[in-house]
Amino acid sequence: MAFGFNDQQKEIIKEYLDLLSYGYKKISAISLDFKKARVRKMVLYLMMGAMQSYSESILKLMGSEPVYEKPGESLFRSQLEIWFNIRFICSSRSEDRARLFLSDILMESITFAKKHKALWEKYPTWNFEFGSIKKPCDWDKFISDNAGLLKKYRKKYKDKHVNKLPNLCDRALAIDKHLKKLGTLSESTSAEKHYVLFYQYFSQSTHANMPGLQRYMRGSASAPEPFVDIDSKPEDAERILVVSYQIYFATLYQFLHVFNTYNSAEYKHFKEYSMDVIRQGNKQK
Repeated sequence: MAFGFNDQQKEIIKEYLDLLSYGYKKISAISLDFKKARVRKMVLYLMMGAMQSYSESILKLMGSEPVYEKPGESLFRSQLEIWFNIRFICSSRSEDRARLFLSDILMESITFAKKHKALWEKYPTWNFEFGSIKKPCDWDKFISDNAGLLKKYRKKYKDKHVNKLPNLCDRALAIDKHLKKLGTLSESTSAEKHYVLFYQYFSQSTHANMPGLQRYMRGSASAPEPFVDIDSKPEDAERILVVSYQIYFATLYQFLHVFNTYNSAEYKHFKEYSMDVIRQGNKQK
C-alpha cells in the first residue's frame, strides 16, 4: 500500500537531514587524544558517535517510502538511552558519572566471562569457542586482565569504591534532581517524563513481547479483522521523527558546548525550527 508524504512531513525530513549533515561535519572536525583526554570528554565523544549513527539510521528508515516505523522504534529507543546517558553525565561537574560508565563496562565484562566459564564447565562436551578462548580455563586471564584494569582505574582516579551504574530510570531521576536544583526543571526538560512516555513504550517492540508484537497488527473499519502491517504510514513515522529531531538537536547542542565548538549563528536556523515544532505541538494539544 503506497502513501505519500505531505508537505509538513517532507519538511521535517529535510530539516532533520540538514541538521544531521551539519552535526556530522562538526563532530568529524573534533580531534580527541584519548591518552590525554579527560574521562568525561572521552565518554561523551563516543556517545555522540553512537547518537549520530542511530539518528542517521532512524531518518533512513522513516524518511523514505515505504516507511519502516517499527524497526525505527527500536533505534529510537537506543537514541533515547544515549540522550539520557549524556544528560546524566553532564548533570555533574565532576568526572564521577563518566567514570561509572568505564567501571561498568569492566564489571559487565567480568560478569560476562564468569557466566561463560560456568556454562562451559557445566557442559564440557559442547562445542564452545569465543575468539581465542577455547577452554574454560582460558577465561581466567580475561577475568584477571579486566579486574586489573578496574583496579588501575580506581587507583588512577582515586575512587574510594566502584559503584554500579544506576539503571536508566534512576539516571532519569538523577537528571531531574539536578535540574530541580538549578531551577530549570519543567515539562519539556524532564527526563523522567520522556522515560515514562517514550522509552518504556518503545521497548515493547524491541523486546518482541506480546504488547510489542501486537504493534505489528492493524485493523480498520473496512477490515475489522486484524492483519499484519509491516510497513507504516508517513504519519506514523512523523510522530517519531519530530521527537527524534528534538533529541538529536538537544544532544548536539550540549555536545558542541562541552567541546567549545558551538556557533550560535550556525545553529540559529536549527534552534528556530526546533521552537516552531514545539509551538505546533502545543497548538495540537
